[in-house]
Amino acid sequence: MGDRRYFLSAVAALAGTAIAPRTARSQARPTIDVKKLGAFGDGKLPDLRQLRQALQQAAEHPAGATIYFPPGEYYLGAADDSYLLTARALQNVRFVGERATLMCRSINGSSSMLVLAGSRNVTVEGLAFRDHGLNREDGPGAAGIRVVNDGSIGCENIQISDCTFDSVLSAVVCRTFDDGGRARIRGVKLSNLSVSRSYYGFNFQDAGDDVIGRGLRCNDVKRSYFPYGVSNHDIELDTSNNATGFTDVLIKCYHRDTSGIRVKVKCRAKRGGDAIVALDHQHDKGRGTIRNIALDLDVDDADCRLDTVVLIRSFDPKFNWEAQTQNRWDNISIDGDVRICAKTKLIDISTVGKTPGKLSIGPRLSKNPRLPSSFPGFVVNRAS
Repeated sequence: MGDRRYFLSAVAALAGTAIAPRTARSQARPTIDVKKLGAFGDGKLPDLRQLRQALQQAAEHPAGATIYFPPGEYYLGAADDSYLLTARALQNVRFVGERATLMCRSINGSSSMLVLAGSRNVTVEGLAFRDHGLNREDGPGAAGIRVVNDGSIGCENIQISDCTFDSVLSAVVCRTFDDGGRARIRGVKLSNLSVSRSYYGFNFQDAGDDVIGRGLRCNDVKRSYFPYGVSNHDIELDTSNNATGFTDVLIKCYHRDTSGIRVKVKCRAKRGGDAIVALDHQHDKGRGTIRNIALDLDVDDADCRLDTVVLIRSFDPKFNWEAQTQNRWDNISIDGDVRICAKTKLIDISTVGKTPGKLSIGPRLSKNPRLPSSFPGFVVNRAS
C-alpha cells in the first residue's frame, strides 16, 4: 500500500508541473560548463574525455550541481557495444542542454550514450540524442539514456524532460542486473519527449516502477512503449507512422509479473503489423500474471493495413504460440474511440487462459459495432 501512495503522490505532483521550480538553494549550486572544460561541441572532434571530467566534478558535490551543455553537437565517439558516458552514484545533479546534442556512431553491438547508474534525484532536460550508426534491422545501435543499478543500489527520482531522440536504439531504457530483485529503479518521470526514426521509444526491462509519462511522442518508431516485469505506470503517448510489423505498445511478462499499467495511446498512420496494443505472455515458468491494466485508445486505421487493435496471446518459454495457457490476465479494462476498417479486428483473444480473468469494456468502446460478441477466458463487464 505504501508503494501505491508513493506513486499516486508522484502523479499528482506531475499534474501540477513536469519539473519542480528551481529554489534559491538549487540556483546556488555550482554550474559545470562542459565547454569551459575543453569540450569542442563541433560534432567532429571527440568530447568524451571532457564530458567524463564534468561527471567527476559533479560527483564531488553531493548537495547538487548542474552540468551545462551550451549550443553544439558533442561527439562521444564510436560506440562498440559499450557504455559511453556513465554517471555513477550521482545525487541532486541536473543535466541541462541549450540546443545541445549528444551524438555517437555505433559500429557494433548494443551501446548507450548517457548511463545513470545507482543515482538519485537526477534531472536531464533540453538535450538531443542521435546515433549516426544505427541499423534498425539487425544492429548496431545505441540507446539515448539508460537507467541501471550500480550493484545492489538502484536509481530513484529520475526526471527526463524536453529532450529529443533521433535514430537511436531506444530513447529511454531501464534495466537492472540484480537477480535478487534488491536494486529496483523507481520514480521515473518523463515529460515532453520526442522520438523519431528509432527502434524503441521507452523500454522497461524488469526495471522501472512508479513511472509517469506525459507528452511522449514517437514518429516512425518500431516499438514505442515496451514494459515488462514492472508496476505502477501512468503513460500518455502519441504514436504515428509506424510502417513496421511491430506492435506500438507491447505489455509483456517474461520473469516477474506486470501490473498496474495505465496507457492512454493515440495512434495514427500505423501501416501494417499485428496490433496497436498487445498483452503478451512468455513467462519462463509458464505461470505469470498481467493484471490491473487500463487501456484508453484513440485509434484511426485510415490505411486499412492493421490486423488488430488489441491482441491478447501467450507463448511458451521457447516462443511457441499457446492456444491455452496457465498464464493469467486479470482486471483488464479497455475503452476509447477506435475507427477501423472492416477487415481489422478490434479485440483478438488468440490464447485462452485456463483461469478466467476479469475484463471491463468501457462505455465508449462498448458502443463500437466492431466489438466481438464473446471473450473466451474472461468474465466480462460491459458498460451500457
